[in-house]
Amino acid sequence: MKTIRSLVVASTLFVAGQAQAASSNINIPTNFGQAQYNALSNELGAATWMTPSNSAESHSSGIIPVGVQAAVEFVGVSIDSNLWASAGANKPPSRIFVPRLRVSAGIPFGLDVGVMITKVPNSNIKMTGFEGRMAFGNYIPVPMLEANVRYHQSSLTGIPDVKIKNTGYAAMIGANLPIVKPYIEIGTVTSTSTPSGALVSQGNLKEYQKKSTTKAIGAKIELALFVINVEKAKVGDKDLLTAKFGFEF
Repeated sequence: MKTIRSLVVASTLFVAGQAQAASSNINIPTNFGQAQYNALSNELGAATWMTPSNSAESHSSGIIPVGVQAAVEFVGVSIDSNLWASAGANKPPSRIFVPRLRVSAGIPFGLDVGVMITKVPNSNIKMTGFEGRMAFGNYIPVPMLEANVRYHQSSLTGIPDVKIKNTGYAAMIGANLPIVKPYIEIGTVTSTSTPSGALVSQGNLKEYQKKSTTKAIGAKIELALFVINVEKAKVGDKDLLTAKFGFEF
């Protein structure tokens, strides 16, 4: 845990240095119309999405039928700078970088569960997420071919009077090679944005929901107990770039 805490502190300081002049608290103005609220909800929903950020085989596929991975990941999300500026962000760039602490574990029969915790530096954007995966590569009669299905939920809190909740499903296929493990995932995510408080009483805004297609392609690199993930993904028309660094045993 000491190593993971050090990774979290280092990653947060690094991203804070990158984002100090670019990020600030997001506050949806009460004079936002429904169209503006919906557009910003799409942006925040993409940023809240729980990326796959893992290869297709289960954590319990090794010699010992139980596995754990603990890592820090950085997700770069493309944003509409003008839209975020209208919601209070201070000169946002065209991409924000979100650090995440992510821990996942596997048990026999190809079952994996994972959680993530996120805090965007110098911002009130906070996220949590949960996922469950079922791998079934053992049932595919092709050497080193792996596959799994995934269910995930994530939510954004901290922004006054609004909550974003994502629920999604996806399927992944990949190659379980000795060092580099490439994968592709395709799925859907339903993002629900619920206003409350002043946004309802003064802004007359209503709950907004959107279902988007998700796509991700990436690779996990294994070096002894150390793992690195690189990934490019899309949520609807928003693109995300992910790099993850951690340990797996």
